[in-house]
Amino acid sequence: MARGYAKHMTTGFISYTHADTELKDQFVRHLAPLRREGLIDVWQDAMLRPGEHLDPAVQAALGASDLVLLLVSSDFIHSEYCYEQEMMRAFARQRAGTACVVAVILRPCQWKGVPVGEGQTLSDFVALPKDGLPVTSWLDRDAAFDNAAGAIRDMLRDPSAARRTERPSAPQAEGTATFSPPTTPSRTAGGLLPLQTKPTDLDRDRFIRSGFSTTAALFEAQLAELKSSDARIETDFERIDSRSFAASVYLEGKRVGQVGIWHGGDFFRDALCLSYDGAASTRNSMNEWLSLTETKTGLAFTAANARSTSLASDAMDAAAAAAYLWQSFLDHVRSRIR
Repeated sequence: MARGYAKHMTTGFISYTHADTELKDQFVRHLAPLRREGLIDVWQDAMLRPGEHLDPAVQAALGASDLVLLLVSSDFIHSEYCYEQEMMRAFARQRAGTACVVAVILRPCQWKGVPVGEGQTLSDFVALPKDGLPVTSWLDRDAAFDNAAGAIRDMLRDPSAARRTERPSAPQAEGTATFSPPTTPSRTAGGLLPLQTKPTDLDRDRFIRSGFSTTAALFEAQLAELKSSDARIETDFERIDSRSFAASVYLEGKRVGQVGIWHGGDFFRDALCLSYDGAASTRNSMNEWLSLTETKTGLAFTAANARSTSLASDAMDAAAAAAYLWQSFLDHVRSRIR
């Protein structure tokens, strides 16, 4: 995090569509001074390693970020992935107080009325550059990106003077950007539930339910994508009850992988459990589980077996936990078809 704000450099995540790659690259160059000052370390999908599975890696990076920068254009809003999987999840984290979201308007588009959840739209939040004027509408694009980078730099250097990113009800001076970094973020535990006091049983129950719901949604979406990727592949997703689901992958009609994921019960009550026995699991044994634990910044999931070491970390939020469990299952399927 920024100096005077937290002990670690802020972890930033850039959400953009590849149609805007050239503008994104120019923006990243304007953030370079902030990186050299030790204010921010920005992640973008161009940093993915060859062979790395795209969606789990992106979701893990998004879940570990403190600051999400949305590079908004008509193509960005048109992209289902940018809108649903990145922007909507980013604003959900902002509402939970675990991240800060800043929109940078790249090209002219009808962005102001775009819903971001809970009755809010993008127009409820101050956008960059100044007055939300699109970068490409400036006479000098360098000046536009410099304006945006400068506002972000001010936010990171002096968060104590920052206010909420939502537009205030009272009139605001024209062009004045206001921001609110998350209350108690952590680079290693990005996106964890920020609690000022010891977590209650209610906090723990809600956190694990959030992890399970996020995992179920990710599995269902990824199974559909996997099916569409190859005509020989079929998939099946079954929501068994509010605490469990099962998933299977078939290659030319033959099952090549199945999994059951649940939480609660007599064993490992405070954990997300995974078993390759699928729906038939007796739920008293598992191949992997993510235990609920308390950190200095709140609640988190930690991996017991750390099978997917590329995604495992000391502490994971709901999105990172879901990505970890999906990667574990995907590795299992791949091992059976080699």
